[in-house]
Amino acid sequence: MAATNTMRKVSLRNILAHKLRLALTVLAVVLGTSFIAGSFMFTNSLSATFDSAVSNAFTGVDAAVNGKNFDEAYRQKLADDPKVKGANLRSSQTVVVADKDAQPFQTGSGSATLSPYYGPEDTVGQPGELTSGKAPHGKGEVVINDTAAEKYGIEVGDELIVVHPQTRDHVTVSGIVTLAVSQGDALVLEMDAPGFVELYGKTSQMAVSAAEGVDADELVEHLNATYEDIEAESGEALAEELSDAIGSALKFVNYFLIAFGLIALLVGTFIIANTFSMIVAQRTKEFALLRALGASKSQISRSVVLEALVVGLIGSAVGVVAGVGLVAVIKAIMAGRGMEMGSSLGLSPLAVGVPIVLGTLVTVVSAWAPARRAGAVEPVEAMRSTEQAAGSSLVARTVCGLVAIAAGIAAALVGVYGVERTGVAASLVGVGAFAIIVGFFLAGPALSLPVVPTLGKIIGWPFGAVGALAATNSRRNPRRTAATAFALTLGVALVTAIGMLGETMKSSVADTVDSTLTADYLLSGPTNGNFPTPEETPDLVADVPGVAEVVSLSTAPVTVGGEAGMNYGPQAQVSMVFDKAPGAMVAFDMREGTAEFSQGVIISESFADKHGWKLGQTQPLELAGTKVGEVEVKGIFANNDVVQNLAVVSDKIPEEARTIYMVGVNGEEGVDQEQLRADLEKAVKELLVVQVMSAQDFAGQAASMINQMLAILYGLLSLAVIIAVLGIVNTLTLGVIERRQEIGMLRAVGTARRQIRTMITLEAVQIAIFGALAGVLIGFGLGWAFIEVLGDSGLESAAVPGGLIAAMLGGSALVGVVAALWPAARAAKTPPLDAIAD
Repeated sequence: MAATNTMRKVSLRNILAHKLRLALTVLAVVLGTSFIAGSFMFTNSLSATFDSAVSNAFTGVDAAVNGKNFDEAYRQKLADDPKVKGANLRSSQTVVVADKDAQPFQTGSGSATLSPYYGPEDTVGQPGELTSGKAPHGKGEVVINDTAAEKYGIEVGDELIVVHPQTRDHVTVSGIVTLAVSQGDALVLEMDAPGFVELYGKTSQMAVSAAEGVDADELVEHLNATYEDIEAESGEALAEELSDAIGSALKFVNYFLIAFGLIALLVGTFIIANTFSMIVAQRTKEFALLRALGASKSQISRSVVLEALVVGLIGSAVGVVAGVGLVAVIKAIMAGRGMEMGSSLGLSPLAVGVPIVLGTLVTVVSAWAPARRAGAVEPVEAMRSTEQAAGSSLVARTVCGLVAIAAGIAAALVGVYGVERTGVAASLVGVGAFAIIVGFFLAGPALSLPVVPTLGKIIGWPFGAVGALAATNSRRNPRRTAATAFALTLGVALVTAIGMLGETMKSSVADTVDSTLTADYLLSGPTNGNFPTPEETPDLVADVPGVAEVVSLSTAPVTVGGEAGMNYGPQAQVSMVFDKAPGAMVAFDMREGTAEFSQGVIISESFADKHGWKLGQTQPLELAGTKVGEVEVKGIFANNDVVQNLAVVSDKIPEEARTIYMVGVNGEEGVDQEQLRADLEKAVKELLVVQVMSAQDFAGQAASMINQMLAILYGLLSLAVIIAVLGIVNTLTLGVIERRQEIGMLRAVGTARRQIRTMITLEAVQIAIFGALAGVLIGFGLGWAFIEVLGDSGLESAAVPGGLIAAMLGGSALVGVVAALWPAARAAKTPPLDAIAD
């Protein structure tokens, strides 16, 4: 027991005696755990914000009522019920709002909506506060939320243009309200309920409060029993359902963020293992002396594990604190953009416990192998006057690594060429990726031997003898070189693979649009939200000079033979509807029949195979479940990304049932395309929301969305790269400590401080470029394999993000320089005589 206590004291004193070493090791733990802690806290905070909003929205609502035909008369009918205190129509319609000069307000991440207004005395639930002006009356007046009024400079009495999907209205702001539930950046207009119903028709939802002496459950039961055409549910139960649904949706966000936290922790694992390996190598004499004084092998090993445990606990705890800071920063940024998230930081037992346990466990596991090596040190090592390089053979490790790489490549190739099911194939590629990464970690030291010194000679050539010395140094300890580079390899491989996926997606979209959308110009409404292209669009552009043909692509609740083109559930079956021959807008690869017809349906090849439909067959046409006619199968086309499953052309589908998705315009032969575009933009200017795009513009818009998604992924992956950079700093710093005598000798024989700094920097650049090159090669292979597997999902041949690759390789050299700044400066300050004396 006494010996155990003594070794424990030795471990703790050793940690305190090497504060720099402690700080560098702790930092690797902190970065990984802070992201995991931040992920939990961020989703907890989001959930708390949504729960609060849902709770506030249903406070005072005893019953939420759903139906089909709620108008002012029906509302009054419920309000007159003896068990009902009050009833409100509820609806929220997406609109576009502009000032009187037809300049739309850009709501950014928010939205613009129009809802029914009720005064404080008539509101069911928490009422808003009318802070200035008066309540609205009729269709010509609205009130606006105070945050939007302040942001956009809107005042009482201002005239606004409100664009609805079918019409445009000029309204006057009669008042400004503070909403009961904050809407952040959203622009919220409210119109008195009779005017709203007159404009939009009947609504499907109502909020009802119970009369005095009637509880919520009694009211719900009474409404369901008394009124056959409605379905009532208590506000509290509905709030719980919504909160559960939001929680389920946020789980995906949590898993997504945690995945990147685990990647960061994985990269940190190799750095921690590398750090402890170096520490053990540097402390050979210390461990040998302890063995000579009677310490057993197990005691030495346990002392190193204890140090790892302390480092893991400290790093994980600091990581949790850093996670709190990360969430606070994100919330501040979001608040600055008008997206308030409430005051909760999302702290929970899970958000604190999981990162601490995981970080500590990872640190201890990472230190286990170095701890066993420490225990294997013999007492005789204490009698050696110099440190001896560790130096077991690389043969067994390299053979295992090469076998793992070969097995990984084989698994990936089987997934690409030998399996038809996409899920199984992707799993095989994933297994192959894991095997390749593990194999490279094992074989990395041997693979670095021919590559890193060669790189060193090329990079160091302009620096003469110092460059040659740096190249020689990088060869001396291949294990350390490979371990240091591996963290960067992993980060760069992920960035490369994701970059290839993104570039291929953009290329596929561009190819699809160029080859499939044949119209000269495409006109559509806002790309965000659920605001459709206004119904007036085709009529406004039909008479523009130079226009030869206008074709509209709409969606409608239509089924053909009981099947819909896009099936989102029993209540959400919609199909694409053209107002004339589909071939006027889309270039179909026809397998049978034609895309040039005035009445009928065109179906995809896969749809025809699945349902057994043949060319010339007649199928019943239904609109919202009611048969309205029949259509003939006019053509069967090869699957494409524009028309899904089927598209209909039929005069049996009324205009009011169609929601225009896009309008295609073809110009007359020889027309000036730029002039045509200018004329089209002028024609739809009064609609405010319609964009005129060429096929290339349309593809560019899709590419922009892909770029935004990639930017988020790159931002998250940058954490792994940052950890890798810190790993290089860590290794170089510990290497400088280990090579103190060597550096002192170089200084003693006349090497200048500047030359020492250059030597250390060149070593770092070699390691960084080796890691980046390996990462690019692995990323290329994995990216290609996944793209081939996902070929049936619309991805064409793999595209290489040349700019990204060049930037990463160039950036890796910069990474080496930056990572070497502090270690090189520390090395240059080594006192020659003191170092030699040591």
